[in-house]
Amino acid sequence: MKTETNDLLRFDLFQQLVLWLGQSMHGSRKGRQYLESNLSLMEIASDRELERLIDAHAEDKPAMKQQMEQHLVLLQDARQRGGTPIAVQDAYVNTYGGFALDLPPWLNIVEEQFLLLAKLRRPERTRKAQLTLLRDALAHARYDRRVADATIAELHNKLGSTLLEGPHYLSRVMHMQAFAEAITSHTTALTLFTLERYPLHYAKTQILLRPPYRLYVIFGQRHSIEQAITCYNMASHVYTLDTFPEEWARLQTALGAAYAQRKSGEATANLKRAIAHHKLALARVDETTNAMLAATLQINLGDTYQLYSMVAQSDDACNSYLELARACYRSALRVFAPQVAPKEWANIHIRLAALFQNYHGEDERQRDLHLRCAIVCYESALLIYTPDAFLVEYATTLVNLGRAHHRRCGSDHQRNLEQAAECYRTALTVFTSKAFPEEYHQVLHSLQDVEAELLEHRA
Repeated sequence: MKTETNDLLRFDLFQQLVLWLGQSMHGSRKGRQYLESNLSLMEIASDRELERLIDAHAEDKPAMKQQMEQHLVLLQDARQRGGTPIAVQDAYVNTYGGFALDLPPWLNIVEEQFLLLAKLRRPERTRKAQLTLLRDALAHARYDRRVADATIAELHNKLGSTLLEGPHYLSRVMHMQAFAEAITSHTTALTLFTLERYPLHYAKTQILLRPPYRLYVIFGQRHSIEQAITCYNMASHVYTLDTFPEEWARLQTALGAAYAQRKSGEATANLKRAIAHHKLALARVDETTNAMLAATLQINLGDTYQLYSMVAQSDDACNSYLELARACYRSALRVFAPQVAPKEWANIHIRLAALFQNYHGEDERQRDLHLRCAIVCYESALLIYTPDAFLVEYATTLVNLGRAHHRRCGSDHQRNLEQAAECYRTALTVFTSKAFPEEYHQVLHSLQDVEAELLEHRA
């Protein structure tokens, strides 16, 4: 009789777990509400049932297995926090962020509108509207006591990420302002997503600081890379390999990218360390488990190989690193198709174009062949980087295309120079002296050089 009773209790617990997982499929808020209403799932026996479900799906359904593992960690977190409804709320915020909490009706509408724009996957068209939604929501949320601090933190993180999505801003000043606002948004979120209360979202926010810090380095703010490395090292105390393998892999590649850009210390040592971090990440992620992440890791490793080629001690060593980079980019192109991820596809072609121009020890025929390959890559990228959607990227690609034409020699040198001049003139319609003063002077100087060569050629 006791065995039958235990079996019934176990079956009832199993049903509750299945219903909880089913509710979670409709969003973290639904899952949280169900768990708050069924606190009996806090019993240790729930862990055993979930572990059985995980083992049952270990081979054939890796995505479902990963979701259940995440729910197991969440359940254990809520139990450690006390197993109360408040504990459940904190555990959900820790895992899913501030939008796992109940929202007032007006913020529900904002969330729906934001998600609808995000589903379009066209940040070049939607970024302005998304930023307006988020800024207005933050202004309103400060005066609405129904909005939790964790939800405000989530809004700050969404604002910081959205600021850096989509095309380049239409002036250097606007671009730098976006970096600064993104950093401010994420650092504000960190004051609410504290390490003690929400360690997972604290770590996630540290990683979200990577893009603005990285871009600050590109624009001359070198101290930012040291801040980024500090952020990642702090996040590594939370995202461990055993508990959060994908987040751990993202963190490793973020560290790799940071060391690749690091100016402090010896360049070769930094690049070796960067390659090691990227390889560690790739060892734990492949295209069958998370194709997009695996492709991103390949791109980051390829970028580091390209940088390493610049400090190689011989032409052969340089070219071998370029070949390694090329293999990484080709691997990423299997995932980032133009129909699925057009911006990523274009970015890879820009990288390939740069790679083709960096081979060492070539004769004139090989050099011209690689320049033609670079030109094809730039022209492919321009299929995505159109002036109506990616104006600054369009102009930047034209400048690089002009340089590739300019470097070509051969029998039709005049035609190459004319094509280079045409690229530079078109780029100058975007890189004006007011909006992009530095780029304007660089491109103007290149155009003047080409025009002088043309005059000499025609004389």
